[in-house]
Amino acid sequence: MKTIPLALFTLLVSVGCDTAKTAPVTVTRERSQAVLGAATVAAAMPAPTPVVASAPKGPRKLCGGALSSKGTEISGEPLARRAAEGERDLPEKLPLSTQYTWINFWAAWCVPCKEEIPRLLDWEKKLNAAGVSFRVVFVSLDDDERQLNAFLGQQPSSGLRRTYWLEEGNRRSDWLNKVSMKPDMELPAHLIVDAAAKMRCKIQGAIEDGDYPQLLGLLHGSR
Repeated sequence: MKTIPLALFTLLVSVGCDTAKTAPVTVTRERSQAVLGAATVAAAMPAPTPVVASAPKGPRKLCGGALSSKGTEISGEPLARRAAEGERDLPEKLPLSTQYTWINFWAAWCVPCKEEIPRLLDWEKKLNAAGVSFRVVFVSLDDDERQLNAFLGQQPSSGLRRTYWLEEGNRRSDWLNKVSMKPDMELPAHLIVDAAAKMRCKIQGAIEDGDYPQLLGLLHGSR
């Protein structure tokens, strides 16, 4: 076994001690600088914008909660009519002699229009049974007469088999303009008309089962 000279041994120990002393300092300094850098970047970033939930919409009010005391007079001019085979024709003019008439603007291509037809016919029965003189009148805004006739012919005996029809063109535009409605409006749309042929309310969009109590209250409240 060889012996290391004392001078060489002392030199090796000295070098090892110096390395052990300086290495931790270097690692600690680098870690500290990294932490400080991250903190600086985080401080410079903008604070997240808080998300505010929108307030839920309340139920809609038919006719703004009340029927108008005054209204535009509905035209009494004759309208085109269409009926399924075997059905009697409607009167030439809109029947507006009852206390209230609900005019429904619809089309055979309009899905929500067709979905609400049975609902409107049911309302007519329920309101009359409740002592309110009420009639539903349908006015088609179909452009394709063949599509309209096909739809009427496919309806059951309890369905919609007769309707008034505003053909496309000046006549439709003139009639609707008189009641402040656009010929290219979204369907379905509705008017509530009194026995004096005065428009008391205008409703845009499909009606729902939940609208019936409001309608009953409106009609009772204006009697």
